[in-house]
Amino acid sequence: MVDPVRAIAGKRVVVTRAAAQAIDLLKALQHAGAIPILLPVIQILPPNDFSQLDNALKGLAEFDWILFTSQNAVRIVHERMDNLQIALARSPAVGAVGRTTAEEATAAGFSVAHISSRPLGSALVEELGSKLRGANVLLPRSDRANPDVVIALEKHRARVTEVVAYRTISLDAQSQEVISKAMNADAVLFFSPSAVSGFDDVCGAGKLAEFSVSGIVLASGPVTLTALHEKGISNARAAAEPSVARIIEALANSFEARDRRVSSEAN
Repeated sequence: MVDPVRAIAGKRVVVTRAAAQAIDLLKALQHAGAIPILLPVIQILPPNDFSQLDNALKGLAEFDWILFTSQNAVRIVHERMDNLQIALARSPAVGAVGRTTAEEATAAGFSVAHISSRPLGSALVEELGSKLRGANVLLPRSDRANPDVVIALEKHRARVTEVVAYRTISLDAQSQEVISKAMNADAVLFFSPSAVSGFDDVCGAGKLAEFSVSGIVLASGPVTLTALHEKGISNARAAAEPSVARIIEALANSFEARDRRVSSEAN
């Protein structure tokens, strides 16, 4: 087993998300001796209009399931329920994509009935299977979410109410100093397909491909990895799940594999 401290110590690691969402990861990187470089490339904002989400939450008792595909969706839904004074006791059965989202839901007070074994929305739907047939399902998520979950739900003949819980926007270009630090780092971590496209918006067109020639590119899960591959980053890798421990583990393994390859080529 790879020792994370030995593999990561001294490495400069770019984290492409806001500080508030990366506190635990930043601490873990520092604990392992890495040098984190915070480079938010996207911003999570409320929807332009809460009425669609609010109306769904006011009729929460009519739903059989609420499916959470991200921590952001959990956070926003919980905040709106609190603002609307809707008791969690009225919540339908809750399904969560992966342990990280499930932990967020549990911390918010939801009782999670099912956690997908893989960090994919489509996996959650497939695992629930026949339980979704004819069920009323609430699906709160990003305005930029891909349609795979809705397609899978409709395949299982669920009645889907998809609502925008939050918006995801790319941030503007950063200063040359910040870009230089990012481009000279040893690794970059991505947590969503939106962040993958946002990297070039922030750092400049073609910069991610340029970085990937010598740097490690790591996704938090399979959906983000697919986005990286579609962008031409064929050497990108993914953590087994988007938890801090698994991301650190995957990062350490990636550095170890790269160091072995460099050593082999030198000999």
